[in-house]
Amino acid sequence: MKYSLYVTGKCNDTRSFQSNIGIGGVILNNNGNEISFSKKVGRGTCIEAHIYGLVHGISEILKYSDAENIDVYVSNMNIVNYFKGKEIEINSRTEILLSNLKNLIRTLRLDINFEYLEVNEYNYVRNLAEEALMP
Repeated sequence: MKYSLYVTGKCNDTRSFQSNIGIGGVILNNNGNEISFSKKVGRGTCIEAHIYGLVHGISEILKYSDAENIDVYVSNMNIVNYFKGKEIEINSRTEILLSNLKNLIRTLRLDINFEYLEVNEYNYVRNLAEEALMP
């Protein structure tokens, strides 16, 4: 089964290294079934929110045991560039998270492709992440 995963992350304060973070995403399969998620995940940076969103979305897809291919659309270009093998500047904590995610993906033996998502073109995903941060 082929899946598409649309993910974004949000943080309360983009100028702070630690603020409340939320994730939002939509999972579609080639049968047209849709699952959405919106979740507050704790404190961290905006890029960490995106990474947690990816982990959550991929974990949800794996519950169905029929995934062969996942097209991942994420609204953080650094993450896309990282998975396409390009050099990016990130802090050591983020590097560890991305490296762990990359290692996890390798063990899955799935065809996973990363593309950039212009979140303004898919407001629903952005709204899910923002809703996760609402009191």
